[in-house]
Amino acid sequence: MSPLELLQVWKSKPYKKTNYENIKAFYDDHKYIKMKPNSQISLTEGFFHVILKHPKEWVQQNFKLEREVTLCNETNSFLYFTVIQSLIFDEEKEYKLHVKNGVESTTKSHNLC
Repeated sequence: MSPLELLQVWKSKPYKKTNYENIKAFYDDHKYIKMKPNSQISLTEGFFHVILKHPKEWVQQNFKLEREVTLCNETNSFLYFTVIQSLIFDEEKEYKLHVKNGVESTTKSHNLC
């Protein structure tokens, strides 16, 4: 199944309200989460799976969270992801995982004059 097809499956889940205003969840073999745009939530150690739009294709990215992090959805779209062996809470953490619109360059330009 392609990442885009998998994302469509995730979007079709019957998400329900949670105790957190910025996410909805569906519990099955994984915890499926639908996160509001421009919001954040924290995750404990565990596994985090997300499908993101890259410039030319959709890509599934899998992360092993080795410490608590705050996930920041800095896009204008809902973010769909799954977590395994990870709990969700709203206390902001020192380490952050940012999901942003577009592509940012990490190279610095140097003036060679």
